[in-house]
Amino acid sequence: MHLRFFDLGKSYNGKTVFNNIRGEINGADKIGLVGFNGIGKTTLVRLLTGREAYDTGKIEYSPNQLKILYIEQNPLFDPQKSVYETIFNAALNSNNKAKDIQTIAKKSLNIIGLSEEKWPQKVITLSGGEKTKLELGRILVSDFDLLILDEPTNHLDIQSCEWLEKFVRKLGKPMLAISHDRYFLDHVANKIWELTARGLNIYEGNYSVYRDQKEIELKSITREYDKQQTRIQQLKQVIHERENWYKRAHKAAGQNDFYRAKAKKHAHVLKAKEKELARVEKVKIDKPDQPVSPAFEVINKSITGKKYPPIIVQGEKLDKSFADKVIFEGVSFSIKRGDKIALLGANGVGKTTFLKTICGLDKDYHGTVAINPSVKIGYFAQELNNLQSDASIIDNVLDEGATAVEARLLLACLLFRGDDVFKKVDNLSMGERGRVAFAKLILSGADLLILDEPINYMDIASKEKIEEVLIEFNGIILFVCHDRYFIQRLANRVFIIANQKLNCYEGGYDYYLSKYREQLVKDQIGAIYEDLSDSIRRLECELAFLGAKLNEKIDEKDKELLNERFLATAKELNAKKERLKYSPRGR
Repeated sequence: MHLRFFDLGKSYNGKTVFNNIRGEINGADKIGLVGFNGIGKTTLVRLLTGREAYDTGKIEYSPNQLKILYIEQNPLFDPQKSVYETIFNAALNSNNKAKDIQTIAKKSLNIIGLSEEKWPQKVITLSGGEKTKLELGRILVSDFDLLILDEPTNHLDIQSCEWLEKFVRKLGKPMLAISHDRYFLDHVANKIWELTARGLNIYEGNYSVYRDQKEIELKSITREYDKQQTRIQQLKQVIHERENWYKRAHKAAGQNDFYRAKAKKHAHVLKAKEKELARVEKVKIDKPDQPVSPAFEVINKSITGKKYPPIIVQGEKLDKSFADKVIFEGVSFSIKRGDKIALLGANGVGKTTFLKTICGLDKDYHGTVAINPSVKIGYFAQELNNLQSDASIIDNVLDEGATAVEARLLLACLLFRGDDVFKKVDNLSMGERGRVAFAKLILSGADLLILDEPINYMDIASKEKIEEVLIEFNGIILFVCHDRYFIQRLANRVFIIANQKLNCYEGGYDYYLSKYREQLVKDQIGAIYEDLSDSIRRLECELAFLGAKLNEKIDEKDKELLNERFLATAKELNAKKERLKYSPRGR
């Protein structure tokens, strides 16, 4: 399978989306497509899939009738069809020669985690995550040469994300995925396409490798730019000095032929330097955009020098219900000095309610929440309702009492530079509004930040700026977020709400995942889990003993018997470990 495109261009109403871009997709490629919101990523995919016509360039497919499966971000479902009918029809269209379409459809629904009680439901009644799962189910029932995914992990729970990652890694066909999910791209991509206003840049490796390459690239370009600027200044200085010297020398030479010839010689040097300057400026390197580092002093202005007690918030035996629906009960927890806690849980379990309880915005609960009086709470709401929509960005931020210099510095860190700060909030995208709301929060003087989905609607560059600021922040943070890369970089503890209880993990996201997977394996295996664990420990000890004996001086016959025993023990150990190995749904 091979897809190539050359000099591709597309415009809408005279406005160019991109021009003269080129690239190719080969059989082993797993490509992540990244770029700012609105840069044209979905447009490029629609051109490659033939859903839209391109204005200029050429696309070549091999084979000519290349079968592309495109899983869209917001698919249109038939509202009259049930879950089962939808996947059955998709299976029928792709497997019309198969004998048992029903089995194919049912198997795919089980694998993607849509339980049998959901099958008769109309698709329109499903949640966002369930609709995403149903659309992903098409992968399992379709025949295709190339898989294209548009934000495939939106609304998915952790187990579904892990299943998709495992599936894509094992898929023996190429994939192109538009995604803001850096964790997903780290685990599946072997190539990154970066679409920018200047074209399509191609990088080998996953997202983290791409990010490292970008940093190296920026340093290299900056060195070349500085080197060229130094040479330009040197040439201008030499030209200026030569011009002044030539004018004085030519005037002083009068009619003296010797001095006139000497002045003329310097005139040749002057022209040579002018030509060199013209050559250098003809290939002038554009000044690279230098990222503005987080303003540590501004971010921690109200925190620096402040001493906190060990416990900041203490919750005891919290019960919360809405009418007859129990949200959580008997919940106790502590938030400690230095904590950056990720609050996780399925949609609808009460994460926002828990945050509002701590903030004091929801007081209808039983139990106690004690907050140390030395801290000031700042709350970031999903609704972004702390913004004045008719005011400018800078005016919104200055309301928090910061100086203009502090406000401009922090806004620059968050990608609002120059005259951007005078834009009205009304005219901003949701991602931009989120950054303004976040800047207000940081400058409010709060030292306990309660954040409810702080990076919703944001592209990767914006997410990383928020991350940088929060990593530098020396206060306490409790946040809800679905972005696993963000959680992994920021959290040093994890809280999870499940089954009306709060479970607390004393470690970061990777620690939580290991414990979460361990529990899933326990649930899958049942009562024999502990027996298997004991057997594994015993076999590991036996293997270590046999390995030590094999290193001793013994006769060949005994060594051969020991070696056979060693191999048999190793085989048994690997088999038992395999039974305890975590596997996402659909193994």
